[in-house]
Amino acid sequence: MNGFIDYLEKEQNIRNCDEMMYRGFMENMPLYMFSIQGNRFTYVNPATLATLGYTMSELRSMNWWDVVHPEYQDMMIERNRLRIKKESVPDRYEIIVIDKSGRQHWIEILNTNIETGGVCSTISAALDIGERKRIEDELQKSQREMEDRVVLRTAQLNKINQDISITNNILRNIITNMSDGLMIVDPRGNVEDMNPIAREILKESLEFLPICANNKDKSALWRMLNLGQPFRDEEYMITTRKGNVHFLASGSPIYNEQGEIQRGVIIVRPIKEVHRLINRFTGAAAKFRFEDIVFQSSVMAQVIELARMAASKNSNVLLEGESGTGKELFAQAIHNKSRVAKGPFVALNCGAIPRELIASELFGYAEGAFTGAKKGGNPGKFELAAGGTIFLDEIGDMPLEEQSALLRVIQEKSITRVGGNRLIPVDVRIICASNKNLYEEVRKGNFRQDLYYRLHVLAIKIPPLRERPQDIPVLFRHFLKNTFGFDHESIEEIDPRIYADFEKYPWPGNVRELQNVIERMVHVADSRNLQRRHLPAEFAQPDPEPGYTTAPIKEAIHNESSTGTRDLLAQVERREIIRLLDKHKGNISQVARDMGFNRRTIHRKIKAYGINH
Repeated sequence: MNGFIDYLEKEQNIRNCDEMMYRGFMENMPLYMFSIQGNRFTYVNPATLATLGYTMSELRSMNWWDVVHPEYQDMMIERNRLRIKKESVPDRYEIIVIDKSGRQHWIEILNTNIETGGVCSTISAALDIGERKRIEDELQKSQREMEDRVVLRTAQLNKINQDISITNNILRNIITNMSDGLMIVDPRGNVEDMNPIAREILKESLEFLPICANNKDKSALWRMLNLGQPFRDEEYMITTRKGNVHFLASGSPIYNEQGEIQRGVIIVRPIKEVHRLINRFTGAAAKFRFEDIVFQSSVMAQVIELARMAASKNSNVLLEGESGTGKELFAQAIHNKSRVAKGPFVALNCGAIPRELIASELFGYAEGAFTGAKKGGNPGKFELAAGGTIFLDEIGDMPLEEQSALLRVIQEKSITRVGGNRLIPVDVRIICASNKNLYEEVRKGNFRQDLYYRLHVLAIKIPPLRERPQDIPVLFRHFLKNTFGFDHESIEEIDPRIYADFEKYPWPGNVRELQNVIERMVHVADSRNLQRRHLPAEFAQPDPEPGYTTAPIKEAIHNESSTGTRDLLAQVERREIIRLLDKHKGNISQVARDMGFNRRTIHRKIKAYGINH
C-alpha cells in the first residue's frame, strides 16, 4: 500500500515538474503566446503583455478582439466561430493589433484549438513581423523604381531604333511567340504581316480592315492610325464565306524616330476564349458528378441510368421534380459526363430574375441599349456558356415573350443582344429544370407548346424523397459525416423512432429539407445523442393544428392521383414558413436560407399562403 502511495506521489511530482517546465517555457518564450475561451483571454504570456502594454487583469476585462485592428475584427471573430464548429478555416494569417498607447503592430498568428472537459479553447502563437513588412515595402518601392527605369530605358531604345529594326526584329519575335492573333497594318489598314493564329481566327478574311481604317466616324482603327489613339477590347462581328467571326481587338500605333505614325499593331482574340477566361475566374463550372449522388433505392438507380444515357447525347434535357430534389446536381453531373465537359457550366434561375431583366441576362445587351448600359455592351449567359452547357432552372417561370426568344435560339443556334442587330452564333447544350408540370402549364396557356416539345426531348423525372424512403438512411449518414463532420459511428445514440418519423413525413422540401432538419438536430442536441425531441415542430406527434393528422398525408402519398396531396404539402410548408418567421423575427433572408430557397421565392410563398408577418 505504501509503495502505491509513493508511486502516486512520484507521478504527481513528475506532473508538477512538467507543468512548471511548460509554464517556464511559456513565460520565457520570445514569441507572443496567449489563449482565449469564448470572448475572453484566459492566458497571456509576458512577451504579449509587454508589447500590448496592458496588465493581465485589464485584458481579462476586455473582449479578445478589442486589441485587433477594426479592419481584421470581423474576419477574426468569424474564423474563430467556424474553428470552434470544427469547420475548415486557415490557421495562419497576418493581422494588425493595437497596443494600449494606440500603436499598431504587424503580427503573423498561428491558431489551434484544444478541447478540455467539453470546453473548446483557442491557443495562439504570434510573431512580430513589423520589420519584415517594412523591408517588403522598401523592396516593392525599389522594384517600382526599377520598373520605371526599365520603361524609360525601353522607350529611349525604341526612339533610337530604326523602323526596319522594329519590323524585322522585335515584331518578328512577338508575332512568332504570341498566343493571340497579331497583325501589323500600314496607315491604310492593309495587313503587312500576321501570325498563324490571327489567320486562323479571322479565317483569312481581312478586307474589313481597310474599310475600318478609312471610317473616320466610328472606327477605332482610324483613330489609332490617324490620331495615335490606342484602343482596347473593341468587339467585332464579321461575316465571311467560312461563317461568322466574333472577336475582340486591341491596337496601338507604332512611331518612327520623328514621332510619325508608320504602322499599327493589332491583337485579336476569339470571343469564346474571352468567355472561357471569364467563366474560369467567376466559377462557372460544374463540380458534381454522378458519383456524388447519394442513393440506394432502385428508382433512383433507374433515374441515374437514364441521366447517364442523356449525358452521352447532344439533345436538350428537361429535368422535372419538386423543389429540393437535386435538379441542379443532376444537371452538373450530366454536363461533366457530356462531350462539352471541358466547357463552361452556366446556371440561371429564371424565377429569380425580374421579367424586365431576363432578356439581357440571357442574351446580353448592346452598347446604348438602355440607360446605364455598359460601354461596349455586355455578353449574356448564352454567350458565356458557348462551348459548354447552360442550365435554365425554374424554366416554367420564364415570361412568354422570352420563351419565344429562347425557341428562336434553339432553332437558329444564334442569339441577338438586346438593342443589337447582329446574329451571334452560340454552340450551347441546354438543360432545363422545372418544379412545375410543364405539360399542365402548356394546357393553361402559361408555357409555349412548341418550346415544350423542343425541351422535352430527353425528359428525366427526379422522384421526391417521399417516394424513395430507402434513401433517407444513407442521406442521413452522408449529411452527418460530410456536412456536419460527424461519423455515424461517433453518434452515441439515435432514437430509432426518428427513422420512422422520417418515413412518415411527406418532405415537401425533399432532400434540401432533410439536410436542414439534420442540421437543426445537430445544433439543438446538447450532446451526441439525437432524440425525437430534437426534431422540428412539424414532426411532433400531437398535431400542431386542430383537425390535422398524418393519416391523410400518408394516404395521399401512396395515391399519386389524390387531389389533396398538394394541399397537404402546402399546409406543411405554410406551417414551416410561419415557424421560421417567428424564429428569425421576420428575417426573410434567414427563412430563405433555412428552407433552401431564394428571397424572391419566399416572398412569393408568403403572399400565396396569405401569411402576415
